[in-house]
Amino acid sequence: MGFNDFCLAGVGERFENEDGSSRQEELARCQRGEHVLLLREPDNRHDPRAVAIISERGVKIGYLGRDRAAWMASKIDRGLPVRAIVDRIKGAHLPGSPLGIVVRINMDGDEPELDDAALPAHVLVGAAVRASASSLPNNVDRR
Repeated sequence: MGFNDFCLAGVGERFENEDGSSRQEELARCQRGEHVLLLREPDNRHDPRAVAIISERGVKIGYLGRDRAAWMASKIDRGLPVRAIVDRIKGAHLPGSPLGIVVRINMDGDEPELDDAALPAHVLVGAAVRASASSLPNNVDRR
């Protein structure tokens, strides 16, 4: 991961787009590391500081949350070089689950970098529990 990279989760991924396209279908096409565009929507009727997340195929897949969007909108409006990629697709490992997005962002003009060593928290916790249980002496109750 780049030194100045950070991640933000998207919101609104379950809604359909104004043009009838499906955010869920587009999220299913997205791949980890794929570029996304953070696009200001100053004319958004719900929030004039809205920041949409657009896939590299040009389809809206969600928004930054309202609190983060206000902060990010000010950076985009001032011309900071904001770059973003797909960090992960939430729910992709659960068949039939609604999908969500987490984007990795860099505002220093660098490309965001994926941390290939990163694993989901539930995998890390499960591995830690298994490792600690396997390191117990044989005479210890493992219940």
